[in-house]
Amino acid sequence: MAINKPVYTVSDVNRYVKALVANDDHLKYILVKGEISNFKPGANGHLYFSLKDKESLINVAMFNSYARSIDFAPENGQEVVLLASVDVYPTRGTYQLIAYEMHEVGRGDILLELEKLKQQLLKEGLFDVSRKRPINIYPKAIGVITAKNSAAIKDILFNIKRRYPLADIYVFYSAVQGESAPKELLAAFNKAQEYDLDTLIIGRGGGASEDLSAFNDETLVRAVANSKMPVIAAVGHEVDSTLIDFVADKRASTPTGAAELATVDIREIEQKFQYAIMNMQESIYSQLSEMKQDISFRNEELNDAIKDKIDELKNSLENKKNHLSALNPKSILSRGYSITSDESGHVIMSRKDVKAGMKISTSIKDGTIVSEVKDVED
Repeated sequence: MAINKPVYTVSDVNRYVKALVANDDHLKYILVKGEISNFKPGANGHLYFSLKDKESLINVAMFNSYARSIDFAPENGQEVVLLASVDVYPTRGTYQLIAYEMHEVGRGDILLELEKLKQQLLKEGLFDVSRKRPINIYPKAIGVITAKNSAAIKDILFNIKRRYPLADIYVFYSAVQGESAPKELLAAFNKAQEYDLDTLIIGRGGGASEDLSAFNDETLVRAVANSKMPVIAAVGHEVDSTLIDFVADKRASTPTGAAELATVDIREIEQKFQYAIMNMQESIYSQLSEMKQDISFRNEELNDAIKDKIDELKNSLENKKNHLSALNPKSILSRGYSITSDESGHVIMSRKDVKAGMKISTSIKDGTIVSEVKDVED
């Protein structure tokens, strides 16, 4: 069945809605009250931010010609009243407020409640440095709480595996923004507490302050403060801050930074081993060199001692030789004496040992004289 209706392009629809809004006097020059969020001053003097209450949020643009009339410095958390008109941006099909005037009312209720909770937790000592536990950078197991298929989980997993592939990684997925985020984060946290983890990382990428509000949930913050294992908070970027950051044991500026805080780079371990081996080798070489020198020195001492002992023995032997030589009867012959013995070789000590007709031998310095006894006299 054919439908007899004109077909419009997307641009036709957006332009039509823009015209409707532009011609509606109820949307022109209205006063809107809310809290500033995501404040971003442009380089050309324009101001871009969001205006929010507890339930809703709308984008705002304030061009430099109107921004110059502001008599205070706008910042996130301030409650303001805008004189503005509703406008449609047809290129994207979105609507926003075009602000002409901005007046400060005071700090918004949301920020005041957050500050009140922060002061209460501070008073209870949950932010104390003494509560912070050291991170084991040689972990067996690391837990990660973040959104599924997010850039944060990719960064964390990649950097842990790159730096310290020895660790097991347990991932507990949760929404990280929106109404369900606080409950999902708490459920993931309680589940992680059932595991034997060295470290637990809770993180997500950067975002607007309302996007990070789940990490300010009081129940979640108190649970993290009492975690059985050390917690590293990696919520947002360096400029972002949540209550989780204050109760965590460590705070990382990015998810990548959390992976670096949770582990040591295995290349550092390898380098330390190389240095240790080099130091051991140098120590062994040094000790061997000292032992070699000591052995050489002691060898010289031993040689000297042996030489001295040998010289001492030689001198003693020479003295004894001279003494024996002096006692040798034959040495007397050199001094002009002689020794007479009978035919049997016995030394004749008395005349009684000699008889006439007996042959005797007389030893002198250079030979022996054999003679026959003619007579024996007293």
